[in-house]
Amino acid sequence: MFIVTSEQMKEIERNSLHYSMSYERLMENAGSAAAAVIRRSCEVEGQYITIFCGRGNNGGDGFVCARRLNEAGANVAVVLVDGKPKTEQSKAMFALLEQMDIAVVEYGTDPQYLTERLSETDILIDAIYGTGFHGELDEQHRDICRLMNGVGARLFALDIPSGVNADNGIADPFAIQADTTIVFDSDKPATVLPCAAEHCGEIVLADIGIPAEAHEGILPKFQLVNSELVFRELQERPRDSHKGSYGKLLIIGGSQRFMGAAALAALAAMRTGAGYVTLASTKEVCRTTLPLLPEVVMLPLRQTVEGTLSYESMDELREAMEHATAILLGNGLGSSADACRIVYEVIRHAKCPVVVDADGINALSRSIEIMRQAQAPIILTPHLMELSRLTTLPVEQLKRESLEAGRSFAGEYQATVVLKGAYTVTAASDGQVYINTTGNAGLAKAGSGDVLAGVIGTLAAQGREPALAAACGVWLHGMAADYAAQEYSQYGLLPRDVIDALPRVFASYGR
Repeated sequence: MFIVTSEQMKEIERNSLHYSMSYERLMENAGSAAAAVIRRSCEVEGQYITIFCGRGNNGGDGFVCARRLNEAGANVAVVLVDGKPKTEQSKAMFALLEQMDIAVVEYGTDPQYLTERLSETDILIDAIYGTGFHGELDEQHRDICRLMNGVGARLFALDIPSGVNADNGIADPFAIQADTTIVFDSDKPATVLPCAAEHCGEIVLADIGIPAEAHEGILPKFQLVNSELVFRELQERPRDSHKGSYGKLLIIGGSQRFMGAAALAALAAMRTGAGYVTLASTKEVCRTTLPLLPEVVMLPLRQTVEGTLSYESMDELREAMEHATAILLGNGLGSSADACRIVYEVIRHAKCPVVVDADGINALSRSIEIMRQAQAPIILTPHLMELSRLTTLPVEQLKRESLEAGRSFAGEYQATVVLKGAYTVTAASDGQVYINTTGNAGLAKAGSGDVLAGVIGTLAAQGREPALAAACGVWLHGMAADYAAQEYSQYGLLPRDVIDALPRVFASYGR
């Protein structure tokens, strides 16, 4: 799926000018394509259709759509939200509109007419902002969006619902809630990011005549993770392979209080196909979890009085690190001073990818500059609270801006950041974003993150590029949860059920 930002879409449009296209033709094509989608979706002849148009090119698309629907027999009215159009193309389309028998009213000039018109309206069309919206709606535009959302008519948005940022899916609280969003040429991040789903409704991609050549050289910054991508990475196993072919994962975690975290991560790693898993933990954790993990190599180490790993075990850990192809750090490690020192030492000296989860992230948040001393790739898997500690941004702000904050952090510290939540996305250090399509609310349980970390750690240990290891791991984890929920329900789903479902996912795709 080709997903482009608003700036990239502008570049594609500029490129199309080299292939006998013009901005006027693009606008004519977009409005006509939108009208065609609406006509296929519902009967328009004799229907009352009201189109809210802004001053920019999205409004121009709306003017063209109004003409085409009028020609199809609809009773069309246009509401100018911000007065007369201001771009040359939209002015030209408005001039054509004025030659037709289509009512045009400026918002706020005739409230009684608008009230009566909306009471009769069967279909509403949002052509106010398109991809041009950023920030927050002002009070007047909030009133307009509230008004449109409250009409109860079938509501179509052209390209992007007004009040939704096309590039990150962040929506103003009063943004348009469309039944259908008609997306021009290529998907935008907001049309595939689940956080904007309630505003976009059904997504219909409309061809507006841009030739394929105009897309050449445009490198998408967003990618939807699907089974094709995942199993292109996870090829069938050669018959003559051996355990060394599938990675050596070292898990440094577990404590007297959080034994289960390390156990879940280790079992998930084995179920994801790791060739060799070592659990480096306290003697008590190793002894207790061994019956659950007979396939896992135990590295029992000294512990502190708090029941966490002692820093005095660092020499043994360094030796184990030399043999690992990836390290998973932090699951159930605890928050003692010794645990934090271990995290910092591992980050500084690891020569293979390090997946940092849970208590590892909490330790890093106390001394984030340690990240700059890393010699190997780092994958972080924070939930919202942990991301807040890493970035020092308030949780309420991150609820709106987690993607932007995660991308910024990934770029600054040259790490891969897995932004865990109801809709998990992976931000790579180069700005690439991988959008997940799997998972369900049954994962909202303690232990789910440990399972995910074990899956990602295994894929990293097998030599996959960090961002792809993370993105594919998130997809597998979510798909296993979807499989397991069919049997156990989302209410009854346990993290161990997700682990048990991983082999079914692999088997379903011939692996």
